[in-house]
Amino acid sequence: MDTILGLFGILVWIAAVMALAAGVTWAVIRLSPGGKSDKKPEQAQTESSSD
Repeated sequence: MDTILGLFGILVWIAAVMALAAGVTWAVIRLSPGGKSDKKPEQAQTESSSD
């Protein structure tokens, strides 16, 4: 019985750590400065496309 409870505890711990990591990542992305850029990256012209 102790083994089953121990395994269940490890699974709960893993889920808690993953939830914390996801929450911190979401908060950093949400709160970090910098906005969405409307500019599209310029495509480099190759010699073959300038016919």
